[in-house]
Amino acid sequence: MEKKLTGKTCIITGAARGIGKALAIKYAEQGANVVLMDLNKEMVEATAKEMADLGATVLPLVVNVTSSQEINEAIKEVESHFTKIDILANCAGISTSRLILDIEEAEWDAVFNVNLKSVYLLSKAVGRNMIKNEVKNGKIVSISSQASKVGELGNGAYCASKAGLNSLTQVLALELAQYGISVNAVCPGFVDTEMLQEVFQKRSSIEGKAPAEYEELLTSQVPMGRLAKPSEIADLMLFLSSESANYITGTAMTIAGGKTLI
Repeated sequence: MEKKLTGKTCIITGAARGIGKALAIKYAEQGANVVLMDLNKEMVEATAKEMADLGATVLPLVVNVTSSQEINEAIKEVESHFTKIDILANCAGISTSRLILDIEEAEWDAVFNVNLKSVYLLSKAVGRNMIKNEVKNGKIVSISSQASKVGELGNGAYCASKAGLNSLTQVLALELAQYGISVNAVCPGFVDTEMLQEVFQKRSSIEGKAPAEYEELLTSQVPMGRLAKPSEIADLMLFLSSESANYITGTAMTIAGGKTLI
């Protein structure tokens, strides 16, 4: 079977675990050169070793994606290895479980820096690379959330940052369309990742429930009756990264098992 991404170079942030890791593996399986970016050196290098048997060229980089200096240095290193960048997948993200009246300014800023500022910085740097190298059908795809469309109690900073991401996606799509670059976001519902398990532990107390009870409550709200697998979200991101999605841009696609329908 023909591999859809042979010869293409893909950058994935938040690549050491969760959806980012699942997507990195799918990119590698499709023949891409894969650049793994994450703040956790041990985990990103471990992910690279796991991918060694897939036959793809894998470059793990330790990068603070909220730092323009570190991003620019990382992009230079990517260019030294592969010259052009074809696909950027913004998967880095954090959340905090706080009521708006309780959240500290530093905590609010941290969520916005990782979830929104990093997308701006990386899209700017990678977009410039794509234009300079006349990349055909470049792709930028980002992880947003169903929480960008429907507010959630105790999750205000995350909700607002992801809503901002959706708006940024639309603007980037309009500005980069003339270069043939597509820009889209994916809005998952409840995905069985380490971050969601942390939510069960932290936000459950705000709701006055035990973590297991809170997990059962959230799962019961999904018409399909289960949490999503990271690979299921990665499948949609892979499609939006492929030539099959060349005419799709500026969207924020929900994938939530029926929990959120907008």
